[in-house]
Amino acid sequence: MMWTTATLLQFSLLVSSAIPGNHLNQSETANEELSDPPAKDQKPPGGVKGQDTCFIPCDITAKLLRDEKHSICGQLQQSLLAFGRSTRKLMRDVMEEQQRALDVLSSQVTELMSKVQTLSSEVQRSNSEMYSIKPVQSHGRDCSDIKNSLMSVVPKIPSGIYIIHPEDTDSSFEVFCEMDYMEGGWTVMQRRTDGLNDFRRPWADYVGGFGHLAGEHWLGLKKVFNIVNQKDARFQLHIVLVSHDDITSYASYDDFRLDDETQFFRIHLGRYAGSAGDAFRGYDQDQNQDTAPFSTSDVDNDGCNPFCPLGNSTVESCSLQHNHTGWWFNQCGLANLNASPEMEQNRDRRTYILWDTWRRSGVPHTIKSVTMKIRRIDTNS
Repeated sequence: MMWTTATLLQFSLLVSSAIPGNHLNQSETANEELSDPPAKDQKPPGGVKGQDTCFIPCDITAKLLRDEKHSICGQLQQSLLAFGRSTRKLMRDVMEEQQRALDVLSSQVTELMSKVQTLSSEVQRSNSEMYSIKPVQSHGRDCSDIKNSLMSVVPKIPSGIYIIHPEDTDSSFEVFCEMDYMEGGWTVMQRRTDGLNDFRRPWADYVGGFGHLAGEHWLGLKKVFNIVNQKDARFQLHIVLVSHDDITSYASYDDFRLDDETQFFRIHLGRYAGSAGDAFRGYDQDQNQDTAPFSTSDVDNDGCNPFCPLGNSTVESCSLQHNHTGWWFNQCGLANLNASPEMEQNRDRRTYILWDTWRRSGVPHTIKSVTMKIRRIDTNS
């Protein structure tokens, strides 16, 4: 609150009129109280004769200054409070706006994840529906037996998953039957196509089997043993290899069987035929994997006692050398269709399948997919 000179004068006159015994005219009284008599021989200020100077008592000035200070402080406090309230409101509005933006973003991310999951499910279902995913009622002891029993009543037998019950076994299980390759009747025991299934497995997994029958999988040593060791039956092993530049080759053995688990599923192969070379037997006896027991990183039967030569170096375990995968190793050898890449060395490869005798210009083909399948070649009902 600002005080002018006229305001101060009016206030002084009011104070003067309130003093008892004062009979002077108010203007005169004000002039007398607000001015001191000039000293002798002293002219009035300003040099104007007859004009008195107006003064305000000190206590009134002090009071006015205090009131003014309190008024300014009050106004400042009100301004600070208003500024604080507006600042808090601004911050609250900003935070609410950010929260709304985060909610919208979270909703979009959730919706995107839902769409990805839905798309993934659709892709898996589409891949599965390429074959008969749902197992049908068991029709025979193996896929060859199913083909022989259905061919007289079904014009075209579809490939897909079927339930088989090998002879002299106490259980049924599912297998994938290829019914449109080389007259059909093939039971798939191993397939690798896209590198999405991890073949770095312990002994128990290789015995029981793993993977998805319609895609990459290993049927299981025990199941294969039950199939190929049926009475009065002989099975052919057929291996189809596809290179990264889409060249196809094969290796076939006309007599294939396995020993039981007490012999670590030792493999037995008949005569070779094909275009990929006989990598199972290699080029000399030291590379021959025929009659070799199956071996994994935790059940080592590879014959490396204590080491196996490999080029200019030695290895203690063929399974460890082949990235913890299982195969019929004999001092490692030239074949491992279950091999898996060391990620640090083969970042650009999804699989690393070894069949060393299949070469072009002296260099082994880089294999992107393989299928191992068996079919009955002699059946006595």
